[in-house]
Amino acid sequence: MYQYPQVYADLSTITRIVPREAFHEYVSALVRAGYGKRLMFGSDGPPSKRAQTIEAIESASFLTGDQKRDIFYNNAARFLRLSEEEIATHHQE
Repeated sequence: MYQYPQVYADLSTITRIVPREAFHEYVSALVRAGYGKRLMFGSDGPPSKRAQTIEAIESASFLTGDQKRDIFYNNAARFLRLSEEEIATHHQE
């Protein structure tokens, strides 16, 4: 990620293949290295495992609410170059 600033990381499968503590250490190291704006929630795993991925990120007490929102939505919206109008439609109540 250092060498290729256009590369983002998705946090889907790793949440299920390493112990939770190791996952948190991994994410913490990436955030400390300055890559927090390039981490994304990934939904490419089995639908039955998505809740586990969400919980793994939500339970990371070292992440702020803003950092979690970045992982779950903001970073992907920026990566996909969504317009303000598109973003607004995703946040309607």
